[in-house]
Amino acid sequence: MLCRTLLLDDEAHVLAALRRELLRKPDIGHDGLEIEAFTSPRQALARAATPDGYFDLAIVDYHMPEMDGVRFLAELRKLRPNTVRILLTGDTDCEAAMAAINTAGADCLVFKPWNEYDLKGRIALALHQRALGSAVSAVVPMPHTGPYQLMLVDDEISILNALVRELSAGGAATGGRHPLFSISRHESAITALEAARVVCPDVVIADYAMPGLDGITFLQRLRILCPNAVRIMLSGRADLGVLADAVNLAGVYHFLRKPWAATELRAVIAQALVYRDILIGNNAAVSFPETCESRCDSLPRSPS
Repeated sequence: MLCRTLLLDDEAHVLAALRRELLRKPDIGHDGLEIEAFTSPRQALARAATPDGYFDLAIVDYHMPEMDGVRFLAELRKLRPNTVRILLTGDTDCEAAMAAINTAGADCLVFKPWNEYDLKGRIALALHQRALGSAVSAVVPMPHTGPYQLMLVDDEISILNALVRELSAGGAATGGRHPLFSISRHESAITALEAARVVCPDVVIADYAMPGLDGITFLQRLRILCPNAVRIMLSGRADLGVLADAVNLAGVYHFLRKPWAATELRAVIAQALVYRDILIGNNAAVSFPETCESRCDSLPRSPS
């Protein structure tokens, strides 16, 4: 079974380069790729809307005159939610990158000019993570008992207090505590990791700019320690490198900008809890479905 791949870029020479490099050794899948390439976003969406228009993977350029890549991926997400979505760009901005994470649910951001081995490695990793998520999502979730474990990490105590205050709004009857959450707050990413080794959080909101251990490194380590924790990044001065690392390395679910809106904060937490309930599923043994990813070679490495 081939890994069905959609390529979209308004420049034909970019499509040709992507096709050439993806088909070159080392293979992403043992059975190879079945590639359909488009220069028109509307034609690509029309193809995805057909009965047999499913794709395992979509690599999409950001800057296109007909429709930008974020909007295209958001539409593709509605049509084919299980497709791995990769945004390829040369000069996007922070707003577009955040939209790619928050609105389009991009699995990966890749910047032009790309490195072939880095591109293939990120594709293989994104396919692997999507296969695991699909397998877990197919399991009927176990009912959640007790409060959710919500971890807040920021080196500024005022930020932590503001988060707790807004998340506990309306909780006067419970002494200012939210009935759904058991909230832990940490001014140090190191102490937060130590706490996670004892009890894994269900949802974590972490600042990016922290001394000692930044938010990306913290969430990357937490991802290994507590893979089912839903990770949310909070920052007031993110740049493109931070946003790319947030999704590519730390696998963040959402990116919150400081100052945040209380309504957005509560909505993101509510969505994260739903996502978490799907993720935990039934922790009994799961037989993962065979996908193009399950036949992937090891992640490609740069030649020595």
